[in-house]
Amino acid sequence: MKVTSRTFLATACLLAAFGQASGQESRIAPDVTAIDVLLAPDDVMIARAKAANARLSADYPKGFALDADHAPHITVIQRFVRANDLDKVYAAIAKVSKDENPTLWELKATGYYDIPVGKTGVAGIVLEPTKDLLRFQQKVIDAVAPFTVEKGTVAAFVPKPDGGAFAPGLVEYVAGFVPKSTGKNYNPHVTVGVGTRRFVDNLKAEPFKSFTFKARAVAVYQLGDFGTAQKLLWTSAPTDPLPSWNDGPKKKAVLEFVAKVTNDGSPDFVPVAERIATFDNDGTLWCEYPIPAQLAFAFDRVKVLAPKHPEWKEKQPFKAVLEGDLKTVLASGERGLLELMMASHAGMTTDEFETIVKDWIAAAKHPRFKKPYTELVYQPMLELLAYLRANGFKTYVVSGGGIEFMRPWAEKVYGIPPEQVVGSSIRTKYEVRDGRPVLVRLPELDFNDDKTGKPVGIHKFIGRRPVMAFGNSDGDFEMLEWTTGGKGPRFGLIVHHTDAEREYAYDRKAGLARLDRGLDEAPKRGWIVVSMKEDWKQMFAFEDRALGR
Repeated sequence: MKVTSRTFLATACLLAAFGQASGQESRIAPDVTAIDVLLAPDDVMIARAKAANARLSADYPKGFALDADHAPHITVIQRFVRANDLDKVYAAIAKVSKDENPTLWELKATGYYDIPVGKTGVAGIVLEPTKDLLRFQQKVIDAVAPFTVEKGTVAAFVPKPDGGAFAPGLVEYVAGFVPKSTGKNYNPHVTVGVGTRRFVDNLKAEPFKSFTFKARAVAVYQLGDFGTAQKLLWTSAPTDPLPSWNDGPKKKAVLEFVAKVTNDGSPDFVPVAERIATFDNDGTLWCEYPIPAQLAFAFDRVKVLAPKHPEWKEKQPFKAVLEGDLKTVLASGERGLLELMMASHAGMTTDEFETIVKDWIAAAKHPRFKKPYTELVYQPMLELLAYLRANGFKTYVVSGGGIEFMRPWAEKVYGIPPEQVVGSSIRTKYEVRDGRPVLVRLPELDFNDDKTGKPVGIHKFIGRRPVMAFGNSDGDFEMLEWTTGGKGPRFGLIVHHTDAEREYAYDRKAGLARLDRGLDEAPKRGWIVVSMKEDWKQMFAFEDRALGR
């Protein structure tokens, strides 16, 4: 793999360990600040970095530990900026971060690398320099450019506690970072420690199983000696990870559970690989009333296909759909709804169906809110998804809805990739059409991922029992039961629709989304029941926070 030379940083880290830095420059007024704009990784990467650091430290104790002064991170750029403009720098980076939202990206670690320095090497975990990362880096460079200066002095860095000398070449390295170490020369990585030459070579020769992780935040640090990101100046991470939740026992229960299972000194610690959280979709992550979005999609598809099926004008439940008679459609029960689904979801290839779904989801609007369905996502649940991922959880959608209806948009809306979506499915058949292999969707149910089907789907497609599960109806009961019935710390939560003003209020008499048994059993089983009205400040991202409670 290609590795951009970063000899100065490697040398600097070693000098830090040996205490041999020299060449203190005369100090001037601190009107310039040396900054590192970086991505703070989630617990998945932190765990891997710390594991590698422990091995390196055992081999070479004079290296450094990953701690508060050496937090694992991915540098995006280093620059000198005018100290008086720092607030403008933060605002500019905040805008880029909001526009790009790098915390949703899946980053891929591909192997170890090192920079040789004498008989040692500074080792790191290399990341794939994706188009997203390179685009983000360039946007950050452009955003910060109006506030940069070509060169600073050591006064731009965090002062050394002992007042000693800074590493030689420090100023020159930071001044040259953008022209020399960005774009095609960018080598995104997480530095993990120092080891002897032999140990580092053996480390690099070991089989490396690539893994994915996400960034928990974008941050700006003031650089310290040896080019370390030492003093936090700004971060995109909110002080409160769940700002749309009202303070109280429900929010506290979530935060305390995550804290105890992610603290490696806790008796309830759960290894990163086992941190699985499953979420129902309709009514848990986004609005499902007056009918689920997929059913609205099926209705629209029936209307589009109706000219080819004149018999539907007299055949129920198709007749009711064409006449807009929702009551009769719902009265047809599961059998009638399944017939609608099969007629509207089959007969095309999987690629064709994906295009149909994407076109519909981009254009369709909710009958009450007059907004796209993808804007009717619950803001508190988006915050929860991000919070869990930042703490090393892998988040899954486990829904009774169609898997191929959700996959085309789930990653963009929830940050959940297609392979982490589990849902109901219809049968498909492999064919070769015009010399091209395709999968054709057949009008036959293959798997029903609802009620008792949810634990089966979790076992079949995920392969691990979740640590946390979230739902909103009795259709999710067995998923919560299966999750919280496992050994060790477990967490179940039910979203209770109690807010008719901001959304809808329904439970025991809700028909497709009935919540009856779950309400009765939740207290006995230790499940948290969150009231939308009482426990959420904000429902949707578009609403006025002043309406929150």
